[in-house]
Amino acid sequence: MERLELIVVQLEEAKGLIEKGRVPHLRLAYILLDSVTELILHRTVQSALWDQELLTGLLAKCRDLAANGHEEAAAEIPSIEARVISKSKLKDIDRNFEPKVAFLADRKVLDPALGPVLEKLHKYRNEMYHRDKLRREVLQPATLIYFDSACTALEAYKPPMMAFTGNPLGPELARFTGGSTGFLGMRLPQRIAAQLRREVGLDLPQVRSALAQYLTARLDEITDGLTFIEDNLGVPQLVRGDGLRLVQANLAANPTLEQVRGKKYQYSKTDIAQWRSQISALESITDKHELVRNYAAIEDAFEPFEELVEKAVKAVDREVQLQIDIARGK
Repeated sequence: MERLELIVVQLEEAKGLIEKGRVPHLRLAYILLDSVTELILHRTVQSALWDQELLTGLLAKCRDLAANGHEEAAAEIPSIEARVISKSKLKDIDRNFEPKVAFLADRKVLDPALGPVLEKLHKYRNEMYHRDKLRREVLQPATLIYFDSACTALEAYKPPMMAFTGNPLGPELARFTGGSTGFLGMRLPQRIAAQLRREVGLDLPQVRSALAQYLTARLDEITDGLTFIEDNLGVPQLVRGDGLRLVQANLAANPTLEQVRGKKYQYSKTDIAQWRSQISALESITDKHELVRNYAAIEDAFEPFEELVEKAVKAVDREVQLQIDIARGK
């Protein structure tokens, strides 16, 4: 029971922080949700791998028998080998978030549709925790999505028989048990997940709108940045579209403008138009997992280009400010 209580208390704390609604509280809620989700995944993985030690021993035994001419044992080896997971893969699953998700989705323990959602949400957590990057515009909807996803992970959590051990239940867990101190059944995590999901709620239209607006604003910044580069680079005869080429060109080779225009690059105006079309298509999605998957695909597609533009804009802006300072005699 204590193992389940660790999960429930963490979810309850996250819920309280979400209700406060301020950025510092939402950030902490997000980190808590990532932590509890990984805890649930870890325990679920351990349950799914219960047979690995047994299979490894059985495989060694069959190989030993086969080496001594036992044909039936030899015939069993391929089927056992197919079920044994390599030590390197087990180590990867144990240490890392994404392999846990992939393993459980592959075994249908988790809904495969949830896999890309959890991976994207975990990536955001790493940005917050390791790089101090806070996506304020979508922090609230992302936190609500993560709470809902954590509840989905909890629904897949099937612990062994739970019974009262003599220690009093904390209030966070007691409210889900109806005061029972006997056998509580394996369906308790699923009941808890359903109730917590109802209490926090996920307004899908609101979330969908926030995600679409966030992506649109970033694409607008990209196009504005390209215009800024074209207007301020100080190169004569630039036309619209040259900025898009210049941020991708190898300027260290000192190419001429004609050479820059004559090459093909990874990103084009067509890509920007396609991203805008894909963002518009988000408005018609009614499945929460599909929404986040498509949102993630759009963001992952244009983010490397966005970083190129931001870097170039900063370089041009520094040069503009330098020329202003020189003109002022600084």
